[in-house]
Amino acid sequence: MKKFVAIIIATTAILTTASTAFASDGDLDSTWGGTGVVVSAHSDSSAAYAIANYPGDRVLVVGVVTDSPASRILVNRFLADGSADTSCNGTGEFIDSVNDAVASDVVVLADGSFVVAGTIQLNNVGTLFVAKFTNTCEIDGSFGSGGFANYSAHFGTFGRALVVQSDGKIIVVGDEYPTVSDSSDQRILVTRFSSMGVLDVSFGNNGRFVSSSDEKGQAQDVVLDDNGGIIFVGSIVGNLAPSAAIVGRLTNTGSLDTSFATQGYLIDEFNGDPQLDAIAIRPNGNLVAVGTRGTYGGPSPSAQQSLIVVCLTQAGAFDSDCGVNGWAYFPTANSSVFAKDIFLTSDNRILVSGAIEDDTVQPIVLRLNYDGTPDNSFATLGTWRGTSLLGGMFSVTIQSDGRILAAGGLETQGTMSVGVVRLANTVITPSTTTTTTTTPSSITSTTAAPLVATTSVAPQSTTIAADQLPATGRDENSLMFAVAFFGFGILLFGLRRRALR
Repeated sequence: MKKFVAIIIATTAILTTASTAFASDGDLDSTWGGTGVVVSAHSDSSAAYAIANYPGDRVLVVGVVTDSPASRILVNRFLADGSADTSCNGTGEFIDSVNDAVASDVVVLADGSFVVAGTIQLNNVGTLFVAKFTNTCEIDGSFGSGGFANYSAHFGTFGRALVVQSDGKIIVVGDEYPTVSDSSDQRILVTRFSSMGVLDVSFGNNGRFVSSSDEKGQAQDVVLDDNGGIIFVGSIVGNLAPSAAIVGRLTNTGSLDTSFATQGYLIDEFNGDPQLDAIAIRPNGNLVAVGTRGTYGGPSPSAQQSLIVVCLTQAGAFDSDCGVNGWAYFPTANSSVFAKDIFLTSDNRILVSGAIEDDTVQPIVLRLNYDGTPDNSFATLGTWRGTSLLGGMFSVTIQSDGRILAAGGLETQGTMSVGVVRLANTVITPSTTTTTTTTPSSITSTTAAPLVATTSVAPQSTTIAADQLPATGRDENSLMFAVAFFGFGILLFGLRRRALR
């Protein structure tokens, strides 16, 4: 295992467009690392798949270091200015030197400890796991078995996102293979563990819910509604297209909630080849999900991939607040847009992180209005684009003062490294008024108009305490597009998918 090299504060050498101070929403915040970008570099490829606020205005990210052919859980914690928080393992980071594993998501608990979920290799089979860390970034041996709990079945299980219930129970979503891993017989998996890391056999079927052979796919994200319902999003095999988007809801006991959508699921190909990667709940209980449409079919088949925004009511019907259909693509010209994570602000705006690919792959953060249209007051036509950076942002959240944090992977000197950016973001106290939003002409300079404008009532919302802000992690598949487009050697997706399965 290679040793940690350094925390590198990104400079104008890699970010020539950085300003010395932010002036408006969407500008890089130079109080974060001096430029608004902090890179945690290692001698091996690394990336952050989830970000969370941490008490004391600190920032926590989790992900992976790939020490080929193994992967190692990576934890980084930063102070408010982007420097390393040495109260975390003495150096500001933890790298698991024992297990071959990838951390995909994180939740910070009230006492400063935190739990992560992901995939670990056990007996040469990928296995869903949950691990607990102390507030000093050490593995908590009182949790599970030596700090780890896992669910293993058949030919492999994979953990992609987690959420913690009010009673401390931990829900992890991902996928399971009932047959050999290369057969495409992949099923949505939802598991639950006790707060001490014991599989909760009262949940679902002996601790887990698995979709039927009619819903072959994977869950990418999970949230809890006010009634304890478990809502997940992801993709399954489509009828016409290769993929269809899926949103499902389970009861607190792990069975399908048949009052949601159609018998517990909303499944739609959205005239394309979509996958939903992230979901969030509005203050009024309605849902917003984001993802990416592939290049297959539809009324306008294209060589490019597109961001999709889907709005649903609490009952799983399409929400007309987001246009006539309740969903829409952000079509692009000569660019592909990948949406990886979502966060809803207290003033009813929608933040989306991901990447845009044309000649290179560059990180992006979008700010959308309540109805899903780009917010032209943010950055350039609603989109911050790291034009001097290579990589993507796989997770996004917001600090208590409104500033945006996004984490992912950024290329430095030919190697992918953990990258965290902070952007200015003015939070306006929302009011219940009827407003009309005008649809702008584009997201970026090459993007056509997305959603249909609509008149909507913006609901009241409350500010979430910093240490309670959720983080939606992106699993190891998140770097797939980065590898495909600019080939960072052995980096992550190809090797890790095979090694962990």
